[in-house]
Amino acid sequence: MYLGFSLTPFGHHPAAWRGAAEIANLGFEALLSQVARAEQAGLDFVLLSDRLGARPVDDLSPVATPFEPTTLVAALATRARRIGFLAAAATHQHEPYNLARRFASLESISNGRTGWVAVTTGNGEDRDREYVDLVGALWDSWEDDAFIYDKEKGRFFQPDKMHVLNHKGEHFSVRGPLNVSRSPQGKPVLAQVLTDENRALAAHAAELVFLQSSSQTGAEEAAFDFIRSLEAADRRRDARILANLVPFIAATQTEAQALHDALQAVEDISKQPLSGAILIGTPIAIVDSLQQWLEAGQIDGFAILPPTLGIADLFLAEVAPELQRRGLIGRTKAGSTLRDYLNLPRPAHPAATWERAS
Repeated sequence: MYLGFSLTPFGHHPAAWRGAAEIANLGFEALLSQVARAEQAGLDFVLLSDRLGARPVDDLSPVATPFEPTTLVAALATRARRIGFLAAAATHQHEPYNLARRFASLESISNGRTGWVAVTTGNGEDRDREYVDLVGALWDSWEDDAFIYDKEKGRFFQPDKMHVLNHKGEHFSVRGPLNVSRSPQGKPVLAQVLTDENRALAAHAAELVFLQSSSQTGAEEAAFDFIRSLEAADRRRDARILANLVPFIAATQTEAQALHDALQAVEDISKQPLSGAILIGTPIAIVDSLQQWLEAGQIDGFAILPPTLGIADLFLAEVAPELQRRGLIGRTKAGSTLRDYLNLPRPAHPAATWERAS
């Protein structure tokens, strides 16, 4: 089971901040504390969604982290060294070269533990595909062994292992190369939140997909449909499908239900629906449900969106250890990159294909 933790200051429920004991969760150290507990619990990654790249107009959501995601990842990755990080960035808000360089830099800082949640426009499929492919090509600016640092001969790198790109497409013209060496994991992991609008692009390029379905049945149906798209593109083994999960956890089923009902009763909550399947129950009941989902065979894991910080603590302190006891997650991970954590293949540089062809 692959397991991620979505980071927010107070919890994913829009009313969570109103029940917080203190309003001191907006700073870096408070967010780092959540990440450290997720790391200790054996989770694979932390997700920073950035409200899907939307700029606030007349609403500043208490659910969003108060930092630009890639900047926050750069700081967190130096303090939490055994967990991956996924940061959202929108294709309509960032120039391709700068975005590619930013994530390549994060890869160097984190030693290959990051991924890009590509937030697309939904009304420019050709542009989005060109953008995503262009960023991927920029990440291949250098072969793995391009930098040799030969002081005696004065050779900093091998010119034949640098690839300039010189892209001229319908929507973008970018020369390259990046001035950052290739990632320890080949490339950052490319992720997307699956929607009807980006399904074709996700089947083409996404390696990690999040489902926002509001029920187990809906998530399994969405996963089944997307698996067919992946198989048509011969990509099933190269992608992981995770369901967004919003757990309401308490010592008893009755208490968990009461917690859910109390939060949902807050005025205007309907304007900000929770983007995942809701599970209500005790820690053991939550683990039983996750195991059942996994054994159904459509879902590879879950992105946990805790509605409050109290529930986040219960998940990390009681649910995660039970998942470990059942062998569904492990505290000790094989490898050191996000691709290792997700059991995703390391992409070979295209030059390797060129050499075989020649």
